[in-house]
Amino acid sequence: MKNNPVTQLGQELRRGGILWVPFIPLIVFALAFEILPMGYIIYSSIHNSEGLNFQSYTQIFHSKYYVISLKNSLLVSVAVGIIGLFIGTAGALALRSVGEAWREKLLTLVNMTSNFSGVPLAFAYIVLLGVNGLVTVLMKEKMGLDLYGTGFNLFSWTGIVLVYIYFSVPLAFMLMYPAVYALRQDIQEAAQILGASRFHFWRKIGLPILLPSMLGSFTLLFANSLGAYATAYALTNSNNSLVSITIANLVTGDIFPEPSLASALAVIMAGFLVVSIIINEKLKKQGGGIGQ
Repeated sequence: MKNNPVTQLGQELRRGGILWVPFIPLIVFALAFEILPMGYIIYSSIHNSEGLNFQSYTQIFHSKYYVISLKNSLLVSVAVGIIGLFIGTAGALALRSVGEAWREKLLTLVNMTSNFSGVPLAFAYIVLLGVNGLVTVLMKEKMGLDLYGTGFNLFSWTGIVLVYIYFSVPLAFMLMYPAVYALRQDIQEAAQILGASRFHFWRKIGLPILLPSMLGSFTLLFANSLGAYATAYALTNSNNSLVSITIANLVTGDIFPEPSLASALAVIMAGFLVVSIIINEKLKKQGGGIGQ
C-alpha cells in the first residue's frame, strides 16, 4: 500500500495543504483541454455507427492512402527534426562568441521568428520562392539561373521540408541555447590544458553534456512537424498526403465526415509521439555512459 499512487497523492495533498491551491487552475485546464479531449478521441476512434470496434484502425492499416500519409509525415518530421536540430545547435554554439549586447538582440530576433508560421509563412515563401516570386525572378534575370528549371519546386515535398525547417530552426535554437550556455568556456580551456584535443573534448565532454538536451529538442521538433497543418495546407492544398491534412479532410469530408477514422489517425499520431519520448528517455540513459 505504500507504493499506491493514490495514497501517495493523498499524502502529498495533506502535506502541501494550501500550497496546492494555485495548482487548481492548472489541473482544471489540463483536464478540460488535454485529458478529456484525448479520452474522447480515443473513444471516438473505436466507436462508429456499428458500435464499439477497431474497424477504423483496420481500415487505416489496410489502406495504402492512409499508410502513405503516415509514412510521409514520419519521414518529413524526422528529416526536419534532424536538419533543424543541427542548424539550431550550430547557431547556439556560434552565439557564444558574440558580445552580450548583440547576443540579446539576436535572441530577441530568433524568438520573434519562432512565432512566424502557418498561413503567413506559406504566403511569404510563395512571394519569395514561388514560380513568379521575387527571388525566383531576380535569380533568372540577374544570374541567368532558372530555379524551377533545376528541378526545384516550392509546392512539392522539397518546399514543405524547406518551410518546416524555417520554423523549426528558431525553436531548436531557443531549446539548445541554455544547454550550450551551460557548456562554459573554462571547461574547454581546462580540457585543453590537460592535453585534450578539440575532437577529444567534444567526444568525451561536450557531446555527453549536450546530448540529453539534443534528444529532448529533437522530440519536440519531431512533434511540432508531425502536427503542423496550416503551413503545408496553404502551400500545397491537399496535393501532398500528410496525416494532419488527411485528418482535416476526414473531419470536413466533402460528402460525409468520418470522425472515427480521423480520431484513429490522431491516436496513431499520439502513439508515434509516445514512442519517440520512450526512445528519447532510453537514449538519454545510454548517453550517460558516452563520456566514460
